[in-house]
Amino acid sequence: MIAVAGIVTFAFLGAIQALYGPLLPGLRHVFAVDTGTVGLVFAAHGLGALVGILVPSFVQAPALAERWLSIATGLLLTGAAAMSIAPTWPALLAAVFVLAMGFGIHVVRLNGLFVAGFGTRGMAMSLLINAAFSVGAILGPVAVAASGEPSRRLFGGVAALALALLPLAVGADRRGRAVASSALSHGPNSASHAATRLRSRALLGAFVALMCLTSGTENSIGGWTATLALADGHTFSSAAQLTALFFGCIFAGRLAAAGFGHRVKPAFLVLAGIGCLAAALSIASVTHNAAIALALSGFAIAPIFSATLVWLGASLPTSARANAFVIAGALLGAASFPPLVGRVIGQFGVSAAPPAILCIALAALAVAVAIYVARRP
Repeated sequence: MIAVAGIVTFAFLGAIQALYGPLLPGLRHVFAVDTGTVGLVFAAHGLGALVGILVPSFVQAPALAERWLSIATGLLLTGAAAMSIAPTWPALLAAVFVLAMGFGIHVVRLNGLFVAGFGTRGMAMSLLINAAFSVGAILGPVAVAASGEPSRRLFGGVAALALALLPLAVGADRRGRAVASSALSHGPNSASHAATRLRSRALLGAFVALMCLTSGTENSIGGWTATLALADGHTFSSAAQLTALFFGCIFAGRLAAAGFGHRVKPAFLVLAGIGCLAAALSIASVTHNAAIALALSGFAIAPIFSATLVWLGASLPTSARANAFVIAGALLGAASFPPLVGRVIGQFGVSAAPPAILCIALAALAVAVAIYVARRP
């Protein structure tokens, strides 16, 4: 039940996130706002997702703790329905915020359940649901193209799909109670000592920094590959295809890693993934086909997110809030590093993008090595 709910829901979340970009022209027309203002949709989504990621870790009411997937699906339903009929621009942003809260709750809750509930195959299952997210991200724009116009009425369909998913979420909540209880019951009692708590906090901070840097690298590559391709002489169509190739490589890499991930230590997958990513970025920094090297780096990025969560669970088994903080770090990195790379491009030109992103990847590698050394017996 949890596996089916996770795969279907993550594909649904990928489609939702991919709808925003193609619908921006329609939103500009309906609400008569400029390009800068319409971009606030992404800010509202990011803020709502951040709140959704953190809330389940701090709201400990028993009546809510066993129903988070149902609550998240209800928020998706409410937010999508409100988006389709919002009369004003502020109302639309509020609706996006509500929808994104459900988005964030699903991300942290399902990743936690998959990593904790499938034992040695937790990483493989986490890779599988994140691959499903990539499938949804492909289907979202296809739905916009099939509709023939960038209309927010598509979110009425999103609300209908959320309603159809609600019984599945209720069933997964029932099955997830034992998993959550079991996951929180493991781990040594030594965490009660002050020195161990301090070490655990430092380790958690390192994992947050690691996820922030790796997600920042991923989103910087995804955001700037097309710009770099155009500067290298590619046509607009070719540049868009290279961006699609990057996300396609991530999808294929996650599917491949799901097949063997449970046989490999998560620390090795993270270190190897970041190392290969740094190598690809180094090649992109010195070649005339930088955009192609960036696109193919998706294979290296593919296992890092899920492997980091599994490594975190093995390193901090008593921390109930660790997943939330680390996934929030990923969201922060995804939002903050691409604009910083943009500033570097504005100052030094497009060719400075690969070296700038390489610096982020090398920082991630340094943090990963530090965690590995700290965790060695």
